[in-house]
Amino acid sequence: MADKAHEPDPAGLSRTELVAYLREHHVVSLWPFAGRALNLSRSATYVCPEIPTLRLGHLLKVRSSWLEQTLFGGE
Repeated sequence: MADKAHEPDPAGLSRTELVAYLREHHVVSLWPFAGRALNLSRSATYVCPEIPTLRLGHLLKVRSSWLEQTLFGGE
């Protein structure tokens, strides 16, 4: 849980700040970071089959490169 405390709320970041954060971190939490960035509820985030997750012990993470591509495409 300490990891989540260090992640910013993506809804409060500008586009430039969000891209910079994603490029500085290889993975982010599935919830709340990826879910909020994709504007999904917590329950929708966990059941969404389109989100490829990495299981690290009991943690579910999302590759930052996938999230950036999904949010911003090839820009």
